[in-house]
Parts: sequence; C-alpha cells; structure tokens
Amino acid sequence: MPIKNSLLRTLAPCLSIAVIFSSCSHSGSSDGNPVNNSYLASARTIGPDGILIDSFAYDAQHRVATFRQIATNGTDSGTMTSVFNFSGNTPLPDSYVYTQNDGTPETHVLTFDGQGRIIKDTSAGVSKFVTYYTYAGDNIICRIFFAGDLSSDAFVDTLIVKGGNMTGAKVWGWDHGVGQWEDQEQTTFGHATAANPGYKAEIAGAVGPLLHVLSVYNFGGHADYISKNIINKITGVVDGLPAGGITYTVHADASGRVSELTPNGVGAAGYKTVYTYY
Repeated sequence: MPIKNSLLRTLAPCLSIAVIFSSCSHSGSSDGNPVNNSYLASARTIGPDGILIDSFAYDAQHRVATFRQIATNGTDSGTMTSVFNFSGNTPLPDSYVYTQNDGTPETHVLTFDGQGRIIKDTSAGVSKFVTYYTYAGDNIICRIFFAGDLSSDAFVDTLIVKGGNMTGAKVWGWDHGVGQWEDQEQTTFGHATAANPGYKAEIAGAVGPLLHVLSVYNFGGHADYISKNIINKITGVVDGLPAGGITYTVHADASGRVSELTPNGVGAAGYKTVYTYY
C-alpha cells in the first residue's frame, strides 16, 4: 500500500526526491522534439540529499511489465515494486503485485470501463487499500483510501487535463482531527514543446492515472505519465513551493529526446533529473 508523504505529494506532477529526504527538485523551460519514439527506462532525480529513481520494464508488446521506485540517501533506502499481470494480448492489465521494501507482496485487482480507462484499484490483501478513478470533463478524480475507508489516510486527488497535458492539480486530504477534508494543494503547471519522456498514448490512456498514484503516494517520483509534453513550470499554493513557483530548464540529447531537467528556483540548487531510454 502506498505510503503518505506530504512534501512529495504537494510536488506531485513534478520530479521530487524521496520520502527520506528533506529537499525537492523541480524546474525549467526550453523545447526539443515533441515526438518521443523511445520508451522510458528511468527517471533519476539526483540531489545533495540522495537519489530517487522511477524505472520501467516492458514486455514484448511494450506494455508496462514492472514499475519500480528506489530511494536512497546513502544511509537509508526504500523500494517499491509493482509487477503487472495480463491475460493474453489485451493491453489492459488484470492486476499487479505490489511490494514495498521487504514486505509481503500484495495483489491488486484492476477494473476498467468500456473505454479502457482504469476505474478501480482494489487490494486483495490485508491492507484493504482502494482507489476509485472517475472522469468528468477535463478532470481525472482519484479517490484514494489507504485502508478502504476514512479510518486511515485518504485523499481526493483531482488532475486537470487540457490539450493532452496535466495543467493543474487540486488535492484534499482527510483530517482525522476535525473529521473533514482539508485543502492541501492548488497548483498549475506549464509545459514545454518537448515530449514528456514518461508519456505513451496507449499507456497513459489505460494506466496513466494509476502510475501517477503509485509514483506520488510512495516516494514521490516523476509522477506525470499522463501529459504529452514535459513540464516546465509549477505555480500555486502548496507546502514546499516558493511563492514565485519553480521553472525547469529542459535539455535534449542528440535524438531530440529530453535527457535532463535542471531546476531554477529557491532551494533547487544541486538538483537534476536525468532520463534514460530503451
């Protein structure tokens, strides 16, 4: 079951360091080739306090077979692995097996609507974790319950998607102290013309919101597997975000693919995110 991290959650669609770290990495502007024909192997965020890696393995049909996060600061470390199961040649996974650190593997059953979009992620294990996904206009609404109800951490995570990009996020978390929902994030995102390394239409349409939740509610990670274009700015109201927001400088390799993001903003010195491809 994903673990809550308030700082990383506030920086959701950006690239951040991990639950065991105290700083964040984000930023940039620029452009590159808006078409990415390669498949992302890893997004590696490196900073003074440690390293966070989102990595992918694919099967012969280019379906996501394994999504893994590794976070380390040289002393402490954490891992999360999700292995997806498919029936035949369908592009939609039936389930995935979730393991955090050395814990007991837990199977999650996935449900999709008639358009092939994920609508439910249900733990078949002891955690009772469940996420409901609904689609309303430009919004993808993720209702996340760590114990299946309001007895533990719970979030309503609304992703605003316009023109093929996640342009904003609104997050509410359940406040056990007062017994009501608390506004935790109101953020807006800008995008460069360069292609998002983590975007593939067939993956985004089926499990993009699920990958967002797995990335954000574990150790932070790349988080945006929905937008066509790479993020280049974040503004808004959220813990850890400077008043003026943060921008990114986007660097491209010889093939025009995004190879690195470097942040420009308060607290961003010494951070970068490096992308590798298959």
